[in-house]
Parts: sequence; structure tokens; C-alpha cells
Amino acid sequence: MSEIINNQNCFKEAGCIDVMKIFDSCSDKDCLEDLAVTFTAADQQLINSACFVKSSCVEIVNVTFSIEPVPFHCGFYAVDITYAFNVAVDVYQTATSTPQQVQGTATFTKKVILFGSDGHTKTFYSNEDTQYTPDGCGCKNSLPIASVNVVEPIVLDIKLTCRPIPTSSSSEQCLVCETEPPVVGTKYVYVTIGMFSIIQLSRRVTIMVPTYDYCVPTKECTTNTDSPCEIFDKLNFPVNEFFPKSLSDKDCSACSSEVTE
Repeated sequence: MSEIINNQNCFKEAGCIDVMKIFDSCSDKDCLEDLAVTFTAADQQLINSACFVKSSCVEIVNVTFSIEPVPFHCGFYAVDITYAFNVAVDVYQTATSTPQQVQGTATFTKKVILFGSDGHTKTFYSNEDTQYTPDGCGCKNSLPIASVNVVEPIVLDIKLTCRPIPTSSSSEQCLVCETEPPVVGTKYVYVTIGMFSIIQLSRRVTIMVPTYDYCVPTKECTTNTDSPCEIFDKLNFPVNEFFPKSLSDKDCSACSSEVTE
């Protein structure tokens, strides 16, 4: 075994690899307050007759990006990110009735400015297109690739109203509300969502790295032929299920159902 380890630690050559390099990134903790939820015509009829609504489930079903160079600021890009949410809404016709669940959609767009470096060459791949656009410096500039990592969002609040909530406090918005009253009998659902995200701008680059050896798995494939009772015997007793941890217990890494070696 020691001979194998020594061979793997032996530097052999420098190799070039094609990778996605992250040039800039930012993290966000967003509270998306009072996003309007839209429904199909049939589900909207249920909303119109609802007494109140609840929701505990929301998921991101799609994210779209729009990337534009920042004029006269070479290497920086404005990234518009539009999130599309699917909101599960429990509709109560009366205070004691069994709820009916409907699916609604909500969207939110935000803008961030990140450094994405300059790329003045066109690189073509067999399975993707390369986009480029004139930047503020008057030269052709290939666009970096934007990505976002998000955890499952959280429903913080949901409300049912008889009038739409103004999206702006300006006098112009108030005039629009007065001149265009809502349809009689129509109710509106607004949801407040909490979301954590990390946004990145990346480019394909070729870098040189030291190489040691090819990665050959040392673990043998095994087929589990144990009976159900034998598998059950290998499980640890779930102590935490019978004795829940207090707030002072920080170590949550151990899993009560972990299989013993």
C-alpha cells in the first residue's frame, strides 16, 4: 500500500486543463416582500371565494439571465437575474373547511454588477454557442457565464387582499390605482419569500497544473447480499429520536441512522 501512495505522490508532468474560472461572486440574503402570485383561471375562481389562504412550500422552477457590459467600465457586467417561483397555496373557503391546494407562480428580478474580465476572442464548442457583444470600450467582448446557487426558499408570509398592493409609493402609482379600480369580486394573493443565493461570473480558461497519475479507484465494487434483518442489525440505535437535543448542543454531524462499519 505504501508503494502505491508513493507512486501517486510522484510528480510526473505539467498538464493543461480546460476549466471554468470564477472571476467574481457575491452572496445575498434576500427578503422578497409581497410578490404577486398569479393563478390559472380555474384556480383564480377558488381564490376569489376564499376566506383565507396559507402556504408553507415554495420552489424555484426556473432562472433566466441577462448579461450586459457596464459602459466605460471594462471587465464589469450588469447581470439581471429573474427567478420564477412555484407557490403551493392552501385555500380555505371557510374557517373550518378542509383546504384545497392550488399552484401559483411568482417572479422576481434583481440586478448585480460583477467583474467578469475581458474576453476578446471567439471560442466555439461542439455543444454550445459563444455569445459576444460590443462593450463600453468600443470593442467586441465575449460575455462571461453567469450562474446562481440557491437553497430552497422559505415562505415568510402570505396574504389575501381585496385590492392590489401598490408596487410604488409614487403619486403616479396612486393615480393608476384610482383610475383603474380592481375587478369586483377579484382577490389577490401576495407572498413574502426568504432566499439565500450565491451569484458567480465565470469564463473558460486553460491552466497548467501538476499531474501525478491517473485516478484509479482502489475500492472494490461489492454486492449487498445481506438479509433485511442483517441490514437492520448494522444500524445504530436512534438515541436522538428518543432524547432530542437542546439548543446548547451544536454537534449535529452525527446521524442516528448511520450504518456501522
